[in-house]
Amino acid sequence: MNQILNGLIGGLAYSLAGLANKSKREKFNWKKMAPTLIVAAIIGGIAGATNQDYGVVANGAMAAGLTAVIEKIWKAIYRRL
Repeated sequence: MNQILNGLIGGLAYSLAGLANKSKREKFNWKKMAPTLIVAAIIGGIAGATNQDYGVVANGAMAAGLTAVIEKIWKAIYRRL
């Protein structure tokens, strides 16, 4: 269950960073965010169901996720300057 929750949190962070990165201001839309959250929850569920060492899984996912989120935030700030 922790893996699913962690996946959802990561997916939410990624989605919100993407929303902030839009060149045009968009309203918050759950329907657009839902696919990302579903994929993130499935990935977390698979990690839990296969008894993956979450530390190993998390380190790889964290590196990829942080890269994507930081890049999107940087682009959002750069566009506003």
